[in-house]
Amino acid sequence: MGLSDKGLKTQEQPICFTWRFEAEWPVLSVTKNIEQFGYTAASFQSKLYLFSDIIHPDDRKRITAEADTLLAANTESFKQDYRIITHSGEIRDVCVYSGVLKPGDHTILYSIVHDKTLQRQAEAALVKSEQQFRTAIETTSEGFLIFDNHFNITFANHALCQLTGYKLAELKANSLIYYITPEFKHIFTPSLNKLGIQRHWHEDFIIRHKHGQPLNVRLTATAMDDGCGFSAFISNITAHKKAEVQLQKLSRAVEHSASSIMITDKHGIIEYINPRFCEVTGYSESEAIGQTPSIISTKETPPACHEELWSTILAGKNWHGETFNRTKLGAYYWSLMSISPVMDDQGEISHFISVSEDITTQKDQQIKIEKIALYDPLTGLANRRLLYDRLNQSAEILHRQKDAGIGVIMLDLDHFKTINDTYGHDVGDELLKEVAHRLTDCVRSEDTVSRPGGDEFMILLQDVFAPEIIKPVAQKILKSLRRGINIEPYTFHITCSIGISIAPLHSHESKTLLKYADLALYKAKNCGRNNFQFFDTSMHVKHLEISRR
Repeated sequence: MGLSDKGLKTQEQPICFTWRFEAEWPVLSVTKNIEQFGYTAASFQSKLYLFSDIIHPDDRKRITAEADTLLAANTESFKQDYRIITHSGEIRDVCVYSGVLKPGDHTILYSIVHDKTLQRQAEAALVKSEQQFRTAIETTSEGFLIFDNHFNITFANHALCQLTGYKLAELKANSLIYYITPEFKHIFTPSLNKLGIQRHWHEDFIIRHKHGQPLNVRLTATAMDDGCGFSAFISNITAHKKAEVQLQKLSRAVEHSASSIMITDKHGIIEYINPRFCEVTGYSESEAIGQTPSIISTKETPPACHEELWSTILAGKNWHGETFNRTKLGAYYWSLMSISPVMDDQGEISHFISVSEDITTQKDQQIKIEKIALYDPLTGLANRRLLYDRLNQSAEILHRQKDAGIGVIMLDLDHFKTINDTYGHDVGDELLKEVAHRLTDCVRSEDTVSRPGGDEFMILLQDVFAPEIIKPVAQKILKSLRRGINIEPYTFHITCSIGISIAPLHSHESKTLLKYADLALYKAKNCGRNNFQFFDTSMHVKHLEISRR
């Protein structure tokens, strides 16, 4: 009777048979541990199974032939490897040691059977594992090598040969140290040989390609369990090192830049500022990081400017412009700024970089130049050029906005030449400055008071379109100038003559408005001075008549 496979022993235990070397190989005796193959000793003793029944069919002829040969040679014992079929049909590899017994005329053999299945499986698994390891090592893009405690190379994969330009035989002809540039040879010291000192270690160094070019590499080594050497991967980090050097250069350039540099995330949160930013704004790195650029912005910057800035950079474009900023201590300064978006690998904006120059000094100089070009140096009022420019702009608006209007006031100081000639130009200049101050107080901030020259003043009034609106302004001017003007040690009482033209009541054209205001001024002088006159068509007719004479 056979036994179930359940509970079969996996530990190797020799089985002893005695059997006759004749047809079908009847078994005379077998040890009880035959049960590890699923059989019972009784099943052989009862002739239910013969020895040949459990031998793999493909091995029977070979075993018979080998046994005949050995018996003919009168060999007392021999060894054979063959396969046994268990009761459940499983095939087991066995090693059999057999000897010969010859009681009488019979030939009896004894066999000691060792189950080698697990050993063979382990050997096969080891071979397979080694093949897989070699395949992985040979197909990886990383260089791999094995070297002994004297750094002699005993193995190198194809990737390492490609990296260095050497064939395997050439690599094995020298130690690892041979291929390393002199400044890194000291790394490989005898202390690395001692097992347990450095089980795992890595180093970055430079090796020479077969053709001479340097290669930056990273070696990651592991000591072998037997202490006989190391296995190691070698990675080519030349490109990484170049990028690292470039990054260091860029970092130093940013750190020492004369421009203020700020980096924010895509939400505008500051992540980096360079020292120049700290110098200009007064904010330290810890104070600025985590904040937004609003810490330096001012209310004087128009909202439209911010809107245009953000719409530009959020569209992935660069923005350039001037910004008016404020330091931590409240001082104002001008910046010429460029803001660029930074894209990630998916093409999405991840950061913004701002580079700005402090142009406060240049801006102040520009303002001074503009003031010289557009303002009267004595009184600080707009000069003729600025007045004409604003008058032309206002006239253009009149063509687009039918409900708009402007007024032009032209005035001369009465008998100013007498004061100037009698008391001198210095006194005359002080008088003109006080007149400028009083005229400015008589109008609104959106109006323009100018001094084209001498004792002539002109005023551009915005959003007026009828004489009754301008009349109070003219009266206020006359009253203001009648008040005494003290210029030590003198006190002056002066008057003025005023001519007024209105658009669109009188004309839409700038030159015509100036001409009509001048005609009205002429009439005011003819009417005894110290009064104001509005232009009317009769003045123009009279002017034409005089011109024809």
